[in-house]
Amino acid sequence: MGIDGIGKPPAPGPLGPAGAARPGEAAPVREAFQVERTEKVAATDALGRLERGEISVDQYLDAKVGQAVEHLEGRLGSEQMEFVKSALREQLRTDPVLVELVRRSTGSLPTEG
Repeated sequence: MGIDGIGKPPAPGPLGPAGAARPGEAAPVREAFQVERTEKVAATDALGRLERGEISVDQYLDAKVGQAVEHLEGRLGSEQMEFVKSALREQLRTDPVLVELVRRSTGSLPTEG
């Protein structure tokens, strides 16, 4: 005598225990899961462009800084926005932790200056 179904054969029905298909039975075929790339994602795939040699490390970092401050556009003046961008780029060039992250993600370091 089994307790709570332990030691008993699976209950009859289209699916076995916990909704899994029974051995030897194929799950019903559904449409394949597909994700379409949006234009914004395709246009901002800076790392892919860097890997293909289309842009330099400096251009990659400029793109990433631009993405980082994108939410501030319209909230800060142009001088303030340029200050924030230049401060971020300076940190990417001088902060040892960020320098290491750049090296690991891109395989090289930006040029000095």
